Amino acid sequence: MLYLIILCAVILFIIIFVIAPAVVCYRSVFGRRKVLPLDDDRLYKPAIQPYRERMLSDWRYLKEKGFERLSVLSQDGITLCGDLYDRGADRTALMVHGYNADPYVNLVSPARWFYDEGFNVLVIYQRAHGCSGGNRSGMGLKEKDDVVVWIDALLRRDQSQRMLLYGVSMGGATLAYLSDTLHQEQVACMMIDCGFISTENQLRSDAKRMHLPPLLVPLIGIVARLDQQIDIRERTTEHLKHACKPILFIHGDADMTVPLEEGRKNFDACSAEKRMVIVENAAHTVAFQTDEQKVSAAMKDFITTYIQKQ
Repeated sequence: MLYLIILCAVILFIIIFVIAPAVVCYRSVFGRRKVLPLDDDRLYKPAIQPYRERMLSDWRYLKEKGFERLSVLSQDGITLCGDLYDRGADRTALMVHGYNADPYVNLVSPARWFYDEGFNVLVIYQRAHGCSGGNRSGMGLKEKDDVVVWIDALLRRDQSQRMLLYGVSMGGATLAYLSDTLHQEQVACMMIDCGFISTENQLRSDAKRMHLPPLLVPLIGIVARLDQQIDIRERTTEHLKHACKPILFIHGDADMTVPLEEGRKNFDACSAEKRMVIVENAAHTVAFQTDEQKVSAAMKDFITTYIQKQ
């Protein structure tokens, strides 16, 4: 009888102090994100504050051009949406935002740049963000398949389109996870801005910063595997070793969320043709805004090499 009581106590302890916190943390991290749009006065992100007015100007500029709200169905049945700024061009920039962000918060200034450079621009909403459906984020591991759905949707509209993929933060990791299976000939190249190496690595970094028990990370990984069949240990570098398309890597040297070291590891792992631009004093997701002249020059040269000459 005593052994039974002890066993029950141990099981109860595990449920209360191990399993329950892991499930709660998993839902907090991977659950649907309630993100604020760029023009909402309640939005406060320290990294973007110095560039907020410029970004709002870019946002108004794009909105004045007009867009078509598109929707597609993901491979697992989730309705995804995106905004297409169609200027009738023969090339399109497909843009992928990061975790816990409205896409325009991450992408508005480079989106305007692409538009002015003569691209159609498709700004997508990742699953579990904004107008897209889904109750769970896949941290890039599910989203990589969503990007393929968007590519196919664009090709159904125009098979002759040349495409460039641009991703920021988790959006960059999404593209890195996709890099070894991206065989569509219409996709010319991609740009990865401050993409992380793995969800596990990112969670460990965040847990350390927030003084959370490191034991929670592998437990969150178990819940993610059971709930979404994803492995948070999966590393972008393993995919980049077999990358199919040229990649321009962009990273700020003052990025405290995804340190420059991770960007260098992604770059070093990449087996495809590659370039890297490092921006001094640029925090997470704002390399383009911090030194637009340097970044846009690198982007333009990359486009000239891999799109305009093809």
